[in-house]
Amino acid sequence: MKRIAAFGIVGFALVGAGCVEPARQRVIVASPEPMRPQASVKRISSDGAGGLVLPDGTRVELDERGGFALPNGAYVRRDASGALNLPNGARCVPDMDGFACP
Repeated sequence: MKRIAAFGIVGFALVGAGCVEPARQRVIVASPEPMRPQASVKRISSDGAGGLVLPDGTRVELDERGGFALPNGAYVRRDASGALNLPNGARCVPDMDGFACP
């Protein structure tokens, strides 16, 4: 009797499995990232005489801490990594040609 009950349970499981829709695999196709226009990078470069040339052509002199005052009186400080921290919160990072600013 136990064999008949076991056979019935196994048979029922097999019949029930045939009624269930097979699991579908989702295929995710990665599309290439859309081309974004490159943001214009502003440059602060050395003037060759110990100062810097700002993106608008204004020349500024560095102080003993490596920072400088802008023509409007705001101060640009240099941090420990050598980057320039602008008053608006932007950070100009040093590179081979001076500083790259957002």
